[in-house]
Amino acid sequence: MTSKQRWAGLSILLYVAFVLVAIFTGIIDPKQVGLEWTIFWYFTAAGLCYYFYFKNVSYREVVYYAKKLGYHKDDLVSMVSKLKETQDVPDPDHPHFFSPFAKVPLSVVNQLTDQLEIQAKEHDIPRYR
Repeated sequence: MTSKQRWAGLSILLYVAFVLVAIFTGIIDPKQVGLEWTIFWYFTAAGLCYYFYFKNVSYREVVYYAKKLGYHKDDLVSMVSKLKETQDVPDPDHPHFFSPFAKVPLSVVNQLTDQLEIQAKEHDIPRYR
């Protein structure tokens, strides 16, 4: 099972847990909050689960390539243009299990991924799976 499949499975499991809790507790029952709000919350939960999947896969991809290329946090910081004081980059030496929610934004991860994928191809490093 690849890392992407594991994160997808975890995201689906989270969504199923949300649906089961919503059904059995009746917290967003259409009779109580209306059909529109019920639909809204189901779609919002699905979107958040997809975001959880995408953010964690992207974070892990950067950590994977950085480790394979021998980069450290300082190397990654120098690769990102216009890094704000409140933003951070993944630390390949001490990665978090989950991607930090706000500290490492997708814009930073995307910049790093674009650069690291090119370097990984040049060094014949297998793609992140």
